[in-house]
Amino acid sequence: MKKIINRIVLTAVVLSMLIVPINVKAVDSAAVERKGEEFKVLFSLIRDNYVGEEVTDEQLFKAAIDGMFDELDPYSTFYTKKEANTLIEAISGEFVGIGVEIVQDGDWVKVSRPIPKSPAIKAGVRAEDIIIAINGESAENYTPTDAANKMKGEEGTMVSVTFKRGNKEYTVDIKRALVKISAVETEEMKDLFPKLDKEIAKKINYIRINSINKNVAEDIEPYLEDAKKEGVKYLILDLRDNLGGYVDSGVALCNMLIPKGPVLYFVNKEGRKITYRSNLSKAPFELVVLTNENTASASEFIAAAVKESGVGVTVGENTYGKGVAQYIYDISDKYSIKLTMEEFLSRDGHKINGIGVAPDYEVIVPNLIVSPERLFLDDEMEEVKNVELILEYLGYAINEPDNLYDEKTEKAITQFQKNMGLRAYGVSDHPTLKALNTKLIESINKKDIQLEKAMEVILSKINEN
Repeated sequence: MKKIINRIVLTAVVLSMLIVPINVKAVDSAAVERKGEEFKVLFSLIRDNYVGEEVTDEQLFKAAIDGMFDELDPYSTFYTKKEANTLIEAISGEFVGIGVEIVQDGDWVKVSRPIPKSPAIKAGVRAEDIIIAINGESAENYTPTDAANKMKGEEGTMVSVTFKRGNKEYTVDIKRALVKISAVETEEMKDLFPKLDKEIAKKINYIRINSINKNVAEDIEPYLEDAKKEGVKYLILDLRDNLGGYVDSGVALCNMLIPKGPVLYFVNKEGRKITYRSNLSKAPFELVVLTNENTASASEFIAAAVKESGVGVTVGENTYGKGVAQYIYDISDKYSIKLTMEEFLSRDGHKINGIGVAPDYEVIVPNLIVSPERLFLDDEMEEVKNVELILEYLGYAINEPDNLYDEKTEKAITQFQKNMGLRAYGVSDHPTLKALNTKLIESINKKDIQLEKAMEVILSKINEN
């Protein structure tokens, strides 16, 4: 007997949003059947004889499946149908609601940004408005997820939301609508680099892609067309913190930027290979792609395609290294699973999973220090390297950053402590670690060294020509 079930393909999250029926082979393995019988016996034994706190059949079933998925890779997951739908919605870039981005603010949820052209914008909602009530029910102690679920609903239906702005409260009835979140952001080169020559600035564009959602190709197209008309030659494509998304959208993006040839390959357990290609006859721009350790999945095969096609270079950090694809299956009207079923390789057939894509020009921005431990001379641990990376980033003399807290590290910390008005004794204590984090954030906000390196690369190319 064959069973027809729905599937959705994923990379970091969703790889292809096409929902199509597939044939699943009937389970006829004697070993699998035997384990199935053992499961039924165990399930019945627990249900009929266990005298501890009562558990339902549904709880037992879900716990068993959760345990099974705990043995798989971190990308394979067992979901309730609601959880699966939330995942798909989050990656698709579309949802039905009022159109606000929200964050936690103490016991309340506040609007961080109303989405352009959304019902919220039309209703006069502003950033920093606090959500007091939804449909007359207090929103105190709501999480952003709680508030979002309350405000979502069927398209065309109404939701009443009470906001607090300063000392005043106001209530608006808002008609829910389909809201599209643009994955693309741009900035003027003269805003990013005020001292940049005006004529040179005309040759360069900057585009940031936050996710490879279903709308990304549609969103970026007008910017690319305008750039072509304006004679732009160089494009900085910022893929930092881009966790991936739809493979079809990623391939569509490559068809706008990458010259003719393969984009990536999918390989399954049996070795079957599927090739995704770009059919673009000539690339319109020379590319510089910004990456960091959170550039993942679909954004990784795009970065690799840029490098391996010769149309550009990458600047920043080694990418995350998530080169496997998942499929979502509806296994019933209550549950879905996300299962790793394929690996994808780069344009030149290189492995990405567990490796990532190395930058042509490495520029590392350190992470914040999260360890509460104090660090002393001769300590050897991973936290030491991060401290040294921050010190180096802030301009202090360090040997090649490593895990050893040596005399040069101690000397640099002592100097940092003096400069910050702290007790200067060379030990990375709690006030010192906190000060390092503070100065790192200030420095990052003041100067984007990865973006500056991208500009340096482009200016070098312009001078060569």
